[in-house]
Amino acid sequence: MKRTILRSSFPALMLWGAAWAAAQIPLERVLSRVTVPSEGDLRGLVDTRGFPTTAAQMDFIGKECERLEEQAIRENQQRWGWTDRTALAAAVCPHDDYMIAARVYVHVQRYIKAPVVILVGNAHWSEAFGIRDRLIFGDFKRWRGPYGPVAVSPLRDRIVAHLAGQSFTVNRKLVESEHSLEAMIPYLQFYNRNVEIVPVLVPYGSWENLDRLGAELAHAVAAVCREKEWMLGRDIAVLCSSDGQHYGDYGWSYYDYHPFGCDADGYKRAVALDREIIERHLEGPARSDRIEALYSALIDRQDVSKYRVTWCGRFAVPFGVNFAVHLARQLAGRELEGRLLRHGTSLSDPWLPLEPYGLGLTSDTNLHHFVTYFAIGFR
Repeated sequence: MKRTILRSSFPALMLWGAAWAAAQIPLERVLSRVTVPSEGDLRGLVDTRGFPTTAAQMDFIGKECERLEEQAIRENQQRWGWTDRTALAAAVCPHDDYMIAARVYVHVQRYIKAPVVILVGNAHWSEAFGIRDRLIFGDFKRWRGPYGPVAVSPLRDRIVAHLAGQSFTVNRKLVESEHSLEAMIPYLQFYNRNVEIVPVLVPYGSWENLDRLGAELAHAVAAVCREKEWMLGRDIAVLCSSDGQHYGDYGWSYYDYHPFGCDADGYKRAVALDREIIERHLEGPARSDRIEALYSALIDRQDVSKYRVTWCGRFAVPFGVNFAVHLARQLAGRELEGRLLRHGTSLSDPWLPLEPYGLGLTSDTNLHHFVTYFAIGFR
């Protein structure tokens, strides 16, 4: 029997409508990732199928998503008194295939105004490298982007010089094999061709160690920011990369998470769980005690290799947001406020018409295999 993926033709699933207008798409349409090797100090690419790599691709995606999401963007701005010039201090953005997730990306990336962005990502394969409880940096000076190479900021080396030796490692192989941060580059460069980045990966770790590392990293970044008279949001920002639940009963490697069943009701309950977690821990005042509670909601603290909820950013998001909390307190003596800007899933929106541009899906998307994601901004 030929396996298929379910394509939603409108956001019926998010609206819980009875009509599930769908077309059966042959699984052969799912594309394998195609990689580009690193060359010297220029990092390669893990995925040229799910993520845009050319100016033509990103020009279309950026403009189309701004158009499609304009009403929702304006509603958010009216609700919170934001404008197109609002600058976020920190944010959480998905890293799923652009065909199904780019409409969520746009809600957070358009507010990243700082010319230097600290990217905080998952280290999906860190266990294979035997790395825990340490921040992971690369040694690349440039990353590939759709409009040309993106410079790694000299801030990276300044940060590393401030950190204790046991708090970090430099691992080129792990950094070039991890896809979660390269997904951030196209949108960042779409809005700012001269953006510079500081990529950081977060492996498995206890809350106590992640909190310590977040405070230590904030101290290192704050020292440089004071020297340069940089302001959080205006000159430097923190962008965390994370998808939400990896849900379903087939097609996953180490995910096996379907506590609500793999039908329409299970889908609705999975989405509701995301919203509950976000409302309880990430919306409103951003404080370390709330972020610790988020960590505990996502991870078994007795065995950090076990999920409680399969957010792939279960370490990156608590670390990255808590790091931003420490940084805001040290630089400005203030508390950040979190806002949920958009929620989605790999079933919730029509696919962007990216096949003519050589892009597509790199995984199944149906009730037995779907991903949730969200855009969250902190000011």
